Amino acid sequence: MSSTGSSDSGSNPSMLHGHAAYVAAAAKETIGSYTSTDMQNAGSADKQVAVEEMRAAKQASDSQGGEISKNETLGKVEQSLGGVTGCEGMEEEGAKRQA
Repeated sequence: MSSTGSSDSGSNPSMLHGHAAYVAAAAKETIGSYTSTDMQNAGSADKQVAVEEMRAAKQASDSQGGEISKNETLGKVEQSLGGVTGCEGMEEEGAKRQA
């Protein structure tokens, strides 16, 4: 089974890709908990890769003085998805977008 955690963005980490990869990995991990230990472990590993990509993207954005765009609707969606998938970073970023 191939890993969904590898970034298509090459050496440029992407917050959007990281979030998408995290959600996909969380789904894989959950399905694997019912079907296959290998799938569950792959999902868990993919989540770690996605978290690393999101951290790298945030660090790159912070070092360039990047500021999060304010969008209440997007913030609510991001915060909700973070809660559902257990991604604290998504929840925090979503709350910041709404502020």
